[in-house]
This record gives sequence, structure tokens and C-alpha cells, in this order.
Amino acid sequence: MSSDLFVSYLQSAEADAEDVLALQRAAIARHLGRRGRLAAEIIGDTACAVEPDLSEAMSLCHRHGATLLMAELGIWGDESAFLRKLGYELRRLNLRFVALDRPEASELTLGIMAAVTEAEERFDVIRTPEIVARRRDFYARFTAERRKCAATGSGHMSVRGSETRFQIEDQRSGTSRSWERARDVAPLLTEIRAAGVETLEQVAHTLNALGIPSARGNRWYPMQVARVTKRLAAVG
Repeated sequence: MSSDLFVSYLQSAEADAEDVLALQRAAIARHLGRRGRLAAEIIGDTACAVEPDLSEAMSLCHRHGATLLMAELGIWGDESAFLRKLGYELRRLNLRFVALDRPEASELTLGIMAAVTEAEERFDVIRTPEIVARRRDFYARFTAERRKCAATGSGHMSVRGSETRFQIEDQRSGTSRSWERARDVAPLLTEIRAAGVETLEQVAHTLNALGIPSARGNRWYPMQVARVTKRLAAVG
């Protein structure tokens, strides 16, 4: 995949199309700078669309080995179903992704972002400015680290974790509250591992960085991750 080719996806409504497109093109030009050049531009009509249709843009990215560049992720940055679907398609096609208004979003973080959005409601997490800033910083470091691993052919990710492979340790049955938390956190664990997080310590660090509390409302530790995973494995 070329690191200097991009396919841009612009969104507009018929009423203000020209002005909106001009602003998005200017933002894209500023972003590209010396980073690269456009291989193609796709304009989506959001006036009546349920959600952005990025299939044509992704097809062009796949053909040219380019990065998908959205000028505005907009309200879809908080739509878990859209984020998860987009993340899946990007991973399936082995494509990179950039959103100018949500720099923390990448092909590696979209699925996690979707699961976090869902977890916020289940766990009554308040999205404070501090939590948002911490998440964005984590997503940026996470993306850079995983892309570096892919470029060097190394599978190791040094996001504050040991090199011990993911292991399940025998534990006593947890309380009903712990079981409920295990069930609720399962989609987030799935997305975290799909993004390449492997060790117990790395998973715990990721959950803490995202501001997701444990069953007792405290920080996550590797042993807690092992217990949750065992509970989930016990019911398939």
C-alpha cells in the first residue's frame, strides 16, 4: 500500500453543496501538504442518505493502494454500527483510514471506538473532556505503534505490556455483578483483540486508557481480564 496516495470522500447536501465542498477540499489540501496526493475524489450526497456510502471510495483505495480520507466524519463518529462496519471493511481490504475532524480515528481504532460508544451507556460512563483527551492520545499512540509493527513485520506491540501471551487462569466463580460486567464488556474485548492487543496487561491498560471501569468501579488489572475471559469462555 502506498503511503502517499489518498482517495478523498466529501459529503454535501444539495442546498449548500458548493460552499461545503469548497471548505472540505481546502481542509484536505491543508492535510495533504507534503504528505501525498489525491488519486481520486468521491462526493457523497448526505441529504437523504441513512449513512455515508463509502463502498466506491474503498474500492478505489483498494485499486490504487491508497488511504481513505474523509474530510468530515461528523455525527457518524458516534454511531457505533457505522463505525464497526467501516472498521471491518477497512481491515478486510487492508486499507488505511483518516478523518480530518476525528484524528483519533483510524482503521485500527474504529471498532474499539464503536464498542466504547456502546459501553458508555451500559456502564454510565460520563464522557468528560479529560477522558476524551486521554482516549484520543491513546488512539494516536496505538495506531502509530500498530502501523510500525506492520511496517517492520513485528507482531509485538509495546503499549505498556509484558510479552506474556494471553492466558486463562483458573479462578473461582464471580458474583452476578462480575458476570454482568463480563457480559457487557465482551464486545469491547473482542474489538480490542481484533485490533492486535494480545497480552493481559495490554488489554487492562487499554481498558483503563479508554476510561472503562471494572466491575467494582476501579482500574483494570491483568488478573481481572483473565477472570472475565474465563467467565465468557465458560458460556461459549
